[in-house]
Amino acid sequence: FDYYKWSTLATAQTITVNEEGLYWLEAGTQDGCVLRDTVFVLESKPVTGLDERFAEICYPQKVFLQADEDYEKYIWQNETDEIISTDSIIWANKTGEYRLTVVDNFRCIARDTLVLTVFPVPEIEILGNHLICGETSTQLSVNISGTPENIWNFPGNFSWSTNSSDLVLSDESRFSVNVEARKWGDYEILYRLTTIDGCEKVVKFPIRFHPQPENDFVIEDDPGCNGYSKILRFTGKVTEAAKFEWDLNGRVFLDTLDLQNRVYLISEGARQYTTPPVTLIINDKGCVSDTLTKQFVNANPNFTMEADKTRGCGLLTVNFSSRMLTSDDVDFVWTFDDTEIVRQQNYTKHYADTGFYMANLTITNRVSSCRNSFTIDSMIMVFPVPIAEVIPDTDFCYPGKALLVNKNHIDSTFYYWEFNENKLSGFGYDTVALNMDDPFENIKLTVSEYGCISNPVELQLKRKPKFDFYTGNVEGCQPYSFEVFAETKDDFVDFSWVTDSLPYPTGVSNLYYLPDTGRFDISLIAFSNETGCADTLLKPGWIWVHRNPFASFEVDYPVALIDNANIRFINYSERAVNYSWDFGDGETSQEFDPVHTYNELGKYTARLFAESAHGCADTFELMINIIPSIVYAPNAFRPDSNIPENQTFMPVGVGVDPVRFNLKIFNRWGEMVFETNSLNTPWDGTLKNGKEAPQGNYVWISKYYDIQGIERNEKGQVLLIR
Repeated sequence: FDYYKWSTLATAQTITVNEEGLYWLEAGTQDGCVLRDTVFVLESKPVTGLDERFAEICYPQKVFLQADEDYEKYIWQNETDEIISTDSIIWANKTGEYRLTVVDNFRCIARDTLVLTVFPVPEIEILGNHLICGETSTQLSVNISGTPENIWNFPGNFSWSTNSSDLVLSDESRFSVNVEARKWGDYEILYRLTTIDGCEKVVKFPIRFHPQPENDFVIEDDPGCNGYSKILRFTGKVTEAAKFEWDLNGRVFLDTLDLQNRVYLISEGARQYTTPPVTLIINDKGCVSDTLTKQFVNANPNFTMEADKTRGCGLLTVNFSSRMLTSDDVDFVWTFDDTEIVRQQNYTKHYADTGFYMANLTITNRVSSCRNSFTIDSMIMVFPVPIAEVIPDTDFCYPGKALLVNKNHIDSTFYYWEFNENKLSGFGYDTVALNMDDPFENIKLTVSEYGCISNPVELQLKRKPKFDFYTGNVEGCQPYSFEVFAETKDDFVDFSWVTDSLPYPTGVSNLYYLPDTGRFDISLIAFSNETGCADTLLKPGWIWVHRNPFASFEVDYPVALIDNANIRFINYSERAVNYSWDFGDGETSQEFDPVHTYNELGKYTARLFAESAHGCADTFELMINIIPSIVYAPNAFRPDSNIPENQTFMPVGVGVDPVRFNLKIFNRWGEMVFETNSLNTPWDGTLKNGKEAPQGNYVWISKYYDIQGIERNEKGQVLLIR
C-alpha cells in the first residue's frame, strides 16, 4: 500500500492505542485501489473483589475472604510470598498479610492485599462445684491462661453476673467470687473479661443448689398376712425428683400402698440361713444420700425354695423343690428368667446352654390371697466345659525352647501342665516357655474353670539337635592348621562340616587349613536320625588367623676389626612387639636395636627372633666376620726371585678400605721413590723414572682407612735385594 489512514488520523502502518473502542483503517495505492477494515479493542480490567485493606478480629474468630468469580486463576499468598491457597475463597484466622492475585482469561492480572490482625484472647476457666448439696453458699475461682498478663490484667475490665435475683454474688474480684442462693434451684453465673484490644470473653458456669436427701425407712408387720408380707414405709425427706435404689435381697415389691408417701407391700421371702437386710440409696438430682441398711426384723418366712444342683458344666438338669413351713393351702408359681412359668410345687428343668439363670417362686394363699415371693438372680450357674488347646505345631522342629499357649484362656482358668519329667499347675499359666532337654517332649494339658475340667490334650514336640563344636585354639598364625571337634549329648546325630567345596566332609571332626589372614566363620550342620530335625551352628569370625611378623635387620659392619668390634644391629622388623637376639657367641639381648661387642676373631651367625602381639614369630640371620687389625709387611723382597710373592713389596693387612689407601717408599736420603693408591699396585723395585732402584734399605709409609672408616698410619723398612 502507498498510504494508510486511521480513524485516529494517524498515517503510519502500525499504531499504538491505549483506550477501548472501535478503530478503522483505510489503505490504498496510487492506482486508486482502496481497502477498508475495522477492529474493536477490548480492555480487560480485572478486580480482586477484596473490599477492605485492613481488618481486625478477636481470637478464635476468622474472616471469610472471597474474590470475584469467573477468573481463571487465584493465588493467595502470605507476607513471605508462601502460597497458602489457590481457591477463590479462604478463611483467615492468623495475623499477617493475605495477598491475592487473580488472572482472567486474557492473562490480565489484578492484585490486592488484606492486612489482618488477630488479637489474642485468654482462656478462662471457672473452678468450683457445679452441684452444692445441703448448703446455700460456695466460692468460685478463676484461672486465666494462654496470653501474656498485660493483655487482660488492667482495672475495670471484668464483671460477674447471674441469671436470677435469687443468686447473690459478693466479694467480686478478678479471680474469685462468693455465691449465695436464696432458694434451691438451678442457676447460671457469667464471668465477662475484656482485653486491652477490646475483645470480650464470656464464660458461663451452671450451678445447682439442692437439699441433701434424708434417708430413712421402717419395716412394719402386715397383720393380715403374717409370714407372707411386710409393710415398707419411707420416713425420710426428699424432693419430688428423687430416685430410689432399693435392694430387697431377693424379696419383691407386691403392691404400692401409698404412692405419694412411698409406702409399699413387700414379700418376706423364702427361709434362709441368715435373714438378709434391706438397703436404700437415694439420688436427688445428683445429691446422693448415705447408704442405709436395716435388718428385716421379726422375719418369719413360711416356705423354702431349693434346688438339688446350682452349678454345672455344659448340660445341667436341676430339680427345683419347695416346702411350706405352715399348714396353709397355697398355690405355687415358679418363674424362670421371666419367660417360663410353671404352676406346681416341684419341677425338673433342663439347661442346655451355659449362663447364669434366675429363679423366682411366688406362693398365694388360696383362702386369704396373701402372697409371698422370693427371687434368686443367679440361682443356677451353668459353666462351659473348658477346652484345652495348645498352639505349637507338632511337625515343627523347635530350637530348644517352645512357647506353649492355651488359646482358650480366661482369668479363672486353672492349669495342669505335665511334661516329660516336670509338672506345673496354678492360675496364670496360659503361656509357658518350655525348655526342651530331650529330643522329644511329651506334653499334656488339662484346664479347670469354675470347677469344670476339660478333656486333656496331649501332644509330642520335637526339637532340633543340641550340639556344639570346639578346637584347641581359636587364634593362630598364618598359615594356620587346626582340627575342630563336634560334641553333643543327643543320640543318632550325623555331622556335616560346611566348607568351600562340595560334598561337605562328614564326621565328628574336620581338619582345616587357612593360608590367609583374617577372621573366618566355621559352620556345622547336625542332623538327628531320631527326630528328623536338622540345625546349623554358625560361629562368625570364630577363627582368627594373624599375619606373621617380618623379621629383618642389618649391621653397621658385617666385617669388623677385632680392635673395633662394637657392632650396632639395626632392626627393620615389622608387626612385631617382642625381639630376641642371639649374637652367635653365646650372648643374647631383648633390645630393639642392640649394640654388641665381639671379643674374639671369627665368623658369627647373628639371629633375630621377632614375635607379634598374637604370638606369631619370624626369624632372620646374618653372618658377621671379626678379623684381625694387624698389618703384616715383609722386610725384604727380590724382583728377580723365582717366587712370585717375593718379587714385589706391599704391606699386607686385612680390613683395608681399597678406595682410601696410600703407600709411599723413601730411600735413605728421604727421597720418595714410589707411590701408589691401589692395593693391587705393589712396588716392584722400580724408580719413578723407570730405572731399577739400587739394592738397599728403604722406608715405607702407608696411610689408609680401614673398612670401619678409622684412619690408620703404618710405617716400616724393607730391604731391596738384587
